[in-house]
Amino acid sequence: MTTKILFRVHFEDGTKLNVPADDSSDARRIAKRKYDGIVTRVKIVREKEDA
Repeated sequence: MTTKILFRVHFEDGTKLNVPADDSSDARRIAKRKYDGIVTRVKIVREKEDA
């Protein structure tokens, strides 16, 4: 079982979706199935650690 990485996919109209995926290409494909728009950016979501 592989661990999914949480990606934030940004669309041209300003919409953002958080998508768990194996890699950025997979995240892009998943997001396109959920929302019809032009993807402008795909980034890994990094949780801020509280010390």
